[in-house]
Amino acid sequence: MSIVDNEKQAVLRNKFLKENSEKIKIEGIDADETYITEIVKRSRANGVILDIGAGTAYFTIKIAKRTLNVEIVALDLSSASIRMAKDNVSNVKDVNIHLLIADGRCLPFKNEAFWLVTSRLAPHSIKEAYRVLKKNGWYIFRACGPYNCWKEAHEIFGKRALPFATAEWWKTPFSRLERLKQHGFRDVYEMFFLIQKYYTLRQIIKELTFNPIVKDFNPEKDISKLKEFEKNTERKKE
Repeated sequence: MSIVDNEKQAVLRNKFLKENSEKIKIEGIDADETYITEIVKRSRANGVILDIGAGTAYFTIKIAKRTLNVEIVALDLSSASIRMAKDNVSNVKDVNIHLLIADGRCLPFKNEAFWLVTSRLAPHSIKEAYRVLKKNGWYIFRACGPYNCWKEAHEIFGKRALPFATAEWWKTPFSRLERLKQHGFRDVYEMFFLIQKYYTLRQIIKELTFNPIVKDFNPEKDISKLKEFEKNTERKKE
């Protein structure tokens, strides 16, 4: 499965993250904050981080702001996303981020080029991540678990919902840990959280418009299913 933003998707995704990302109510641990904290903790002064599937650099910038003595190479396969990322990075002072268009499944770098390789919910090759990682380096990625990956969308939209939960790169923790070891990783740690996000109807519509979660999504035609989605979210709050 490949997720590549076109120009419209990149613009909508960028706007959504800036305006709504911190407004979505979360029950449980904030997995994104934990992800960023672990990266900051493992980063080295004057080191270089590779961020695979950086999109419009929303999370890359968050990491850069907290690792000021670190250089970040951020890549994405979407040229539209990288254009948006360049605009976002240009508006932030004192961050050292280099952006390029590249495929996370075939990284254009030499062996053992980075002390730290990161990725957030982006298709990529574990084998390639291991190849470009220095010995004793860290590979930190945020993936979906078996109980989320837009589970509600699957329940309501059925076969129209793309099979995120079955994607090879974020299968259940047990198969994922085995794959990491098969590709050469020896010390593997899994942080597993049960999280519930509460979307408003407007937030659901905005996210499904740019995120290819539901095939042929149309806010007007799918309004009954969207309201069902919203009701399910409201019930879980109670």
